[in-house]
Amino acid sequence: MADRVLPVQAFRYDPEVVGSLGDVLAPPYDVISPEHQQDLYARHPANVVRLILGQQYPTDTDDDNRYTRSRADLKAFLASGAIKRDAGPAFYVYEQSFRIESGRTVTRRGVVGRWRIQEQGGLLAHERTLDGPKQDRFRLFRATSVVCSQVFTFYSDPRRQVDAILAEPGVMQPATEFPCADGVVHRLSLVTRPDAVERLSMVLSGFTQFIADGHHRFETTKKYRTLRRAEVGQPTGEEPFNFASVYMANTHQDGLVILPIYRLLHGVPGFEPAAFLRMVAAECDVIPAGADIREASQALAGSGETGPSVAFWLADGVWRILRVRPEAHEAFVRDCGLHPAVAALDVSWLHRRVLRGLLGITPEAQAAQTNVDYRHSLDDVAEALAQDPERYQAAVLLNPVKVEQIEAVAAAGERMPQKSTFFYPKIISGLVIHPLEDEVP
Repeated sequence: MADRVLPVQAFRYDPEVVGSLGDVLAPPYDVISPEHQQDLYARHPANVVRLILGQQYPTDTDDDNRYTRSRADLKAFLASGAIKRDAGPAFYVYEQSFRIESGRTVTRRGVVGRWRIQEQGGLLAHERTLDGPKQDRFRLFRATSVVCSQVFTFYSDPRRQVDAILAEPGVMQPATEFPCADGVVHRLSLVTRPDAVERLSMVLSGFTQFIADGHHRFETTKKYRTLRRAEVGQPTGEEPFNFASVYMANTHQDGLVILPIYRLLHGVPGFEPAAFLRMVAAECDVIPAGADIREASQALAGSGETGPSVAFWLADGVWRILRVRPEAHEAFVRDCGLHPAVAALDVSWLHRRVLRGLLGITPEAQAAQTNVDYRHSLDDVAEALAQDPERYQAAVLLNPVKVEQIEAVAAAGERMPQKSTFFYPKIISGLVIHPLEDEVP
């Protein structure tokens, strides 16, 4: 379909009214801790956290709750001019510049538009979704009729056709640039010139798009569309609810960075380090990697070049690389019951063979985080182990999943274990606000 990707007439915060955009925008709702939520509330009275993750109170009722308050706040922001709708449809070029571990600064560029939701096919997913977050997002979408965070998708275009269009004189209209406390610099430009909009729509519509982040938002948008189509009765297909808000990034750029998500194990019944090491030694080469977490991470990266590998920290304070022997991994891929594209992942071996098979942590316990905590950086892992060494029985480092592995899993219609990928940095919420209805809210 030639018009699968279209521009959107979005809402945006007005810096002349709210001041620095860094004070009114926020990370995606699912990475905001209760402490960070409080900080965002205090940072600015119009912070988008009020629209994506409102506070809850013991006195909440069906008529007065976090969702109804988000609706009221959105109405107030629109009335005050803090949030305004752009004059016409546009594609929004969103760039994030950030420093990677080597010290080099890179930029990730993506284009924000709207994706026509289809009955069959469409965006390819690689993660499983949970009912709780989808129900929460659905209630929010019903209350506010807007989506403040994009579904992050990626596509492969070695010819960089989108960049060629954007490089033409007069195509990109710079709109704003601002830093955030984490050091990431955000830039937004608009593309409104009709010929450029038409060519971007055609080019972006021709790519296979894979979901990188935002699986719950996409599933919720599809559910919202289904409900609204039934309520309307005879939809034209052009109503705003027929589209998902997407941020589309080419894999052929330095700024598409995928980081691993680390595991901390706790409360595992009968866990005994010496017995655990004996069990894994039957299938793995166990290589001591010292007490320094960064040295262990570097050793893990090197081991990953030769075969499936993870790094384990145990209560003696020593990191160990567990490199699965080829014959053991071949047996795992053959016998585990997973699709080969999923079975080939280090994280699949960890979850299926180690957490479930050797330690007895069921998939349900993994999903509920009964015995597993997750951390997004080496510093976070080191801090957790230093602050609460009695809580954690083990810590696990992983190498990042590769783009081609995600594509293989998604193309096969399969799903990875939860918390397999972390695309860094997260897309900021509230920069481009996508309407789900003609009248908002």
